[in-house]
Amino acid sequence: MRIRTTIALALLVTLAGCGTDDPAPAPGTDEPSRSASTPTDDPTSEPASEAHAGGTIDAPAVVEPTPALLEWADTGVEAGTRYVKGPEWEALGDEGNTTVDLARDGDSVSIAAGGGRILSEVLMSTDWAVVVRQDKAETAPSEVAVVDLATGEQGKLAGPPAASGGSWALTGGDLYYPTYGDDRAYCLATSALADSNGEDGWCAPARSGFSGLTAGEHGVGIMTFDDARPVACRTVNLLDGSGVPQPIEGPAPCTAWDVAATADGAVWSDVRKPRRQEEAHFYASADGTYFDLGPGTTGTAVPCGDSVFFVRDPQADDEPARLLRWTPDHTLEVAYESASAGNAFLGEPACGGGVLTLSSFGEQGDELVSANVG
Repeated sequence: MRIRTTIALALLVTLAGCGTDDPAPAPGTDEPSRSASTPTDDPTSEPASEAHAGGTIDAPAVVEPTPALLEWADTGVEAGTRYVKGPEWEALGDEGNTTVDLARDGDSVSIAAGGGRILSEVLMSTDWAVVVRQDKAETAPSEVAVVDLATGEQGKLAGPPAASGGSWALTGGDLYYPTYGDDRAYCLATSALADSNGEDGWCAPARSGFSGLTAGEHGVGIMTFDDARPVACRTVNLLDGSGVPQPIEGPAPCTAWDVAATADGAVWSDVRKPRRQEEAHFYASADGTYFDLGPGTTGTAVPCGDSVFFVRDPQADDEPARLLRWTPDHTLEVAYESASAGNAFLGEPACGGGVLTLSSFGEQGDELVSANVG
């Protein structure tokens, strides 16, 4: 679990090796080479949540969110704490990212970062937990602890050595993570945790890299970028059957950021203002049609269950922060609203085997809550 990772994401990408001794380019922003579509003001337009019909790539159907709050429960954990909850297990980190405790009724596993390391990732699915120990100096490979949640047994990662830092994703028993290939190429490795079998696959071309991994039941998303100056050109992709990134249709060239696979397309974000990288506009595709999902927060798109979730900050002083849900029925739902309005924000949601956890901050109080995704 992370809190507002826009800045952290840029730093991670900058640190990623890209087939050269030069540091990887940070994925900057630039004005779109074609203007991104904006919501229509036509009062007769029917919300896509009712019409269930998309528009064209140049005129996506505007979707207005409808209330459909999940059944959230207070976790009893302080907001902002590293915490991931699954169907049976929960993972709780300490303030210094030096230890994480995994527990369920009658079982517990404690994992320490060790000397010179911090815990950079805590991932959970229904059957597995993955804890990444990153070298503080970012010169040595990351060490990875893998926990079989059926037995509570702890083991090591089977597969190529993990790069320091970078982007990680876990879905089911499949782990996706960065590694280095020949000539220091920055590559995407996979590990089938149940089979203790891992391998490296696609490698980013020289002077390019990747970040923003997302993984769910519908596929794996990845953002790639080059070293163009003065800003990098970003492309959002889904992995094909052979594990190679394939650009999705719809995003304006070089400006997309988030990406997540859906049952019949993808959700992505587009950063419109180069100096406001935290502000994005979200879109979705479905069976060759397109939807305008409205504003959202960069770096918050998370697939969970059959849906994709993302955060929207308050758009006015009297509005709350919201967690929005794009469903397989092509509806946009309000899954969570903060108690505070105006001066409020949400952390990046985390999904653990179909259970969402979310930190909420505001003048009316902070909370860390969880909910099952139906």
